[in-house]
Amino acid sequence: MPIKKVSREEAIASNIKMEEERQRKINLPKIKIPKDTYAIIKNQIIDNFNLKLNKFAKFNYEKGYKLQNQKINENFFHKNWNFHKSNIDKYYENIQNLSLKFSNKIELKTYYRLIIGAEQSIYETSILLHHVYGIPFITSTAIKGVIRSYIIAEKFENKEDKALKDENFKNIFGSQEQEGKIIFFDAFPISKPKIKVDIMTPHYGEYYKDKDNKKKIAPTDNQDPNPIPFLTVEETEFKFFIASKESLESFKIKDKSIEEWFKKALQNHGIGGKSAVGYGYLEEIKE
Repeated sequence: MPIKKVSREEAIASNIKMEEERQRKINLPKIKIPKDTYAIIKNQIIDNFNLKLNKFAKFNYEKGYKLQNQKINENFFHKNWNFHKSNIDKYYENIQNLSLKFSNKIELKTYYRLIIGAEQSIYETSILLHHVYGIPFITSTAIKGVIRSYIIAEKFENKEDKALKDENFKNIFGSQEQEGKIIFFDAFPISKPKIKVDIMTPHYGEYYKDKDNKKKIAPTDNQDPNPIPFLTVEETEFKFFIASKESLESFKIKDKSIEEWFKKALQNHGIGGKSAVGYGYLEEIKE
């Protein structure tokens, strides 16, 4: 029997129909996990948000994996935040037992919303979650980079070469010739994190996609906007620590201590994505 040729659209429609029939027969939600796995865990509460988000994502054959198909609970965890908090407390206790001289604890909270990305995801956008506990956190490298950039902009006329001529700057952050003497640690939430779905809407998709300079598409208003949902963290408190083998009081730039620069950078510059439009700013926690 000759093989019947079908169009791409017909093939997609056929696949959708078969998938819907499969879902109906085995009573599975639109998530891509084995039937026996789902049967075991369907009545379980999943407190690891990383697993919930990426392994139980709802799938649509026409739209793929979309956050609007995934119910994101504003409260990050169902009930087990105390378990995560005990692990975070243990982390901070362990690092403070190191043979180092630590700053005072620096506790800041999100002023609006925070975007922490840079992690692979099945979605168009991502959120950085701890690989074991599934909680959002801010990496030490991101913290160090923000503070370094802020000091260069504020005190060295935005010129890195000028900053690298300053001995105090090199002692704090290091250079090609020497290692920095300040250690920055990951920052974890000390209050129950909240997750919010936000939307960005690029209006000139065809203009940005066009790579052919001979047929450049103008950024005109007749192009369809493309709403892209992404995840943010809000109303969440984080604890920060820095340390050194030497006294932190000796590390000053322009008469300000490294702790003062630390707070100013996160409050005035922000951290994470889209800080230019108000995301990522932190503020001190009022007692």
